[in-house]
Amino acid sequence: MKSLISLMAVALMLFTSVPSVSAFYKGFAEDLHEQQAEKEENKDTYHQIFLTLEAKDLGIETEGKDNEQLAKEVAEAKIIKSAKEKDIETEDKDIKELAKEVHHAEVKEKAGEMGIKQKGKDPQMLAEEVYEAILKQKADELGVDKEGKKPEDLKKAVIEASIKNEAERFGIETEGQDFKELQKAIHEQKTFQTAKALGIGGKDKNADKLFDEIMTQHAEKAKEQKLYPFEKQEGEFFKGHHHLHKK
Repeated sequence: MKSLISLMAVALMLFTSVPSVSAFYKGFAEDLHEQQAEKEENKDTYHQIFLTLEAKDLGIETEGKDNEQLAKEVAEAKIIKSAKEKDIETEDKDIKELAKEVHHAEVKEKAGEMGIKQKGKDPQMLAEEVYEAILKQKADELGVDKEGKKPEDLKKAVIEASIKNEAERFGIETEGQDFKELQKAIHEQKTFQTAKALGIGGKDKNADKLFDEIMTQHAEKAKEQKLYPFEKQEGEFFKGHHHLHKK
């Protein structure tokens, strides 16, 4: 059985105080598809639930729209909302270009916080530098050896260390466990936590059944309370950065 939490979904939430970018330009539904790896028979249902709730929060009419159209509208609404929050002019601008402006504004903000010089650097160069600085900072926090590691290798090492730390916080034994096992164990613990907070469940229900009940019967309430899998996830800068700049 595939774990419901992917490597990135668990690890990225641990990168605190990093601006979230991916939801702005990718669209919630596409982002969810990458973050979640549900069993095939439930994936489309959960996908639609996430998307519909996100659209509702943004005041988007969902009636008569397929997921592709709804995802497009959600993505565009998020970009425009973020642009306005950052005082970026939105009138007559292509949505992809506007997304890049939003991303660059967040990169500049983070660069300022980290003391990274910005003068003379184009947006991509600055984004790369900020991205690597964040990775190195997190590696130091987690005690990950940075020596000789390329950014992608360092990211993998940081993610692995983050998942291990997350598992240990839940009291999950990490010795001898591979990452799929740890992911599944973390997912189960978070599912039980949400079920308890919602006052549902029972001794006869395993994590899969509880997760399905949460999603199909209590998703709106879980989202309102910011319970798993609707908790706020920080640190998606990494995903946004790569999608904006990959060739």
